[in-house]
Formats: sequence, C-alpha cells, structure tokens
Amino acid sequence: MWKGLNVNCTDSSGYTPLHHAALNGHREVVLKLLQFEASTNVADSKGCFPLHLAAWRGDVDIVRILIHHGPSHCRVNQQNHERETALHCAAQYGHSEVVSVLLQELTDPTMRNSRQETPLDLAALYGRLQVVCMLVSAHPNLMTSHTRRHTPLHLAARNGHHSTAQTLLEAGMDVNCMTDNGSALHEAALFGKMNVVRLLLDSGIDTDLRDSQGRTALEILREHPAPKSQQITALIQEYVMDEMERRSIVEEPVRKCPIPVPRTSVPSPSASPSLKHKNDAVTSELSKLLHEIKKCRDRDYSFEELCHTISSHSMDSFGSGRLSDEERPDRPNGTLTRVSKRPTPPLPPALEEDEAEKSCGPTGFWEALTPCNGCRNLGFSSLSQVHKHTHTYVVL
Repeated sequence: MWKGLNVNCTDSSGYTPLHHAALNGHREVVLKLLQFEASTNVADSKGCFPLHLAAWRGDVDIVRILIHHGPSHCRVNQQNHERETALHCAAQYGHSEVVSVLLQELTDPTMRNSRQETPLDLAALYGRLQVVCMLVSAHPNLMTSHTRRHTPLHLAARNGHHSTAQTLLEAGMDVNCMTDNGSALHEAALFGKMNVVRLLLDSGIDTDLRDSQGRTALEILREHPAPKSQQITALIQEYVMDEMERRSIVEEPVRKCPIPVPRTSVPSPSASPSLKHKNDAVTSELSKLLHEIKKCRDRDYSFEELCHTISSHSMDSFGSGRLSDEERPDRPNGTLTRVSKRPTPPLPPALEEDEAEKSCGPTGFWEALTPCNGCRNLGFSSLSQVHKHTHTYVVL
C-alpha cells in the first residue's frame, strides 16, 4: 500500500476498506489496515461501524482486534441508525463468544434499539438459549427491565421457544408479567404454541389475566375456531378445572373433634352442696359438745356425768351428719347400741410439731374426747389419760 492512499475512503454504501475486511472475515487485512491507521469509528450509510459487522458475522478474533489494536479507541456502545449496538447484532444471531467478549469490555446490555428491544429481548425472540443464559447470569436486572410493549418471556412464548421461556422462568422472571397484549399465555395461545402454553400453566400462570381490551386468553381463543385453538382451549379449561378442585380440597374446613372436659376424681366441698351441709352440721355439733364439756368442768361433774352428757347430746346429729337414710336403710335413725367393751380408738396420724400445734378439729368421735392444744388452755387434759372406763356409746 503506497504512501498517500486514504485508507478511510468510502464506497457508495459508506463502507471503508476496514468495513469490507471485517464483514468478510479477512483477519490479516484488518491487521494491516489498522497498521496504516485505518479508523474503527467510521460509520456506513446505515450507521454501522466495522465492529457491528464483525459482531454480526460472529468473528470473535476480528472483534478483539478492532477493540484492542486500532489506532483509535473503539467505542463498544456505538449505535447504528436503528440504535443497535454490536451486542444487539451478536445476541440476535446467537454468537455467544462475541457476546462474552463484548460483556467483558463493559458493553451496556440494557441499551434499547428503535423498537425498544434489548439484546436479551432479541436473543429470546430468536431462541438463542446460550446467549440468554449468559445475559441473565451477567445482568439479573434485565429480568425486571422491560416495557409495556414486550418482555423476553412474551417474545419467547410468541415464537414457541420452550427452553428459552423455561430458562427465563427459572432465572426469576415473573410468569404473570403483563404487556398491552396481555400475559405470556395470551401470546403463546394466540400463536398456537401448545408446548409453551403447557409450560406456562405448569408454572402457575394466572388464567384470568386480561389484555388491554379486557379479554382473557380463553376469550380470545373462542374467537378462533381453528383446530389448534380448540386444542389449546381444552388444555386451559382442563387446567382451570384441576385448579378449582385443588383449591376446594385445600380450603375445605377440617372437622374438629370435641375436647372432653376432664373430670376430677374427688369433688370439692364447694362443688357438693350435700357434703358441705354435712360438714357444717358436724362442726356445729362439735362446738356445742365443747361448750358442754366446759360447763361440766365448771360444775365439777364426775366423769360418768360427763360421759352421760356427751352420749345424750344429740348423737343422732352426728349420725345424720355422716349417713343419710338412703345410705343405711336397714338401721333406724339415731339408734345407739351399748357395747360391753370400749373399742380401741384409732391413733391419729403422726404430725410434725408445727402442724400438730396448728390443727384443731377432730376427725372422729374419740378424737373429740382428746383436747387439742387450744382446748388444754381451758384446763382440760386428755380424757383417756384421766379415766379409763370400759363403757361408752358409739354410733352405728
């Protein structure tokens, strides 16, 4: 190449020699042109730079050369007249190696072309699965960056790219995301993509979502009597019925068994009126008995007179306080039987010293004859210690 030749001259389409070399994959020619200061920043009639053409072709070596070996810095985010970057060109044709290099060179993947499409949108539209995986992995924010015109999921569903749609859903894209055309189910159903419809239903898409005209996917399908539309209609209706049945099973109230109220083994005195009445009667009779004993002491009665007083002091009340007529029908009320020998009185249970001092209130007839500490203050000693007689009265 002789001295004085303009290496950046253009033809009728605006191509420079570098454009032609990059487009046709002539790696050695590209290196030689760059050696003679060919510019990487000259656009053709459509606004494309040599980097756009190399990315469109998928030549990763020439892409690297244009970025790193040119005399001028190659601007990786340059847009053509359709506002597409080199990443748009590589993504829509599935050139994953070029996409990887451009991402490493900090190309902005969120830039949109004149149709408001990102590189991810184009990759999903054309089913470039590997590129989709690379973009969503490198920039997860692309999953939520979409317009009301379309989303990557809508574009994949429209063209029936099952694996691409599944990858987007697994990466976290909302299955119920909406555009003016409705949900992704609207797109897949309207374009007859049965496999994508089944995928969306299995992913839990809401079949009641409506488009901008207020129509569900089923309502749109009923307007098209084609066999494919009828098949998709039957598939959606079957899913709806299964979902309703599942919800009815989940929402069915659980029958609860009544919890039985625990019964106490021993009723308390307050819970039994008859028992409380008997206890009150016994307490009253004991009070009267102690009063009579004090009177006998004051009058200096003998022990026989004291026993007579005790035995004649309404012994029927003690009996009636313990047993009712229904409880002992074979014996007359208040019958006293004289026995020849006094039965051995039951010994009171051993109590701690503090408890013995606090307890006052006999639990049996013979204990009533044994004064407690409080009764000793009145001057009584234990009757069993003063006199031991062989005759007394007991209640049967």
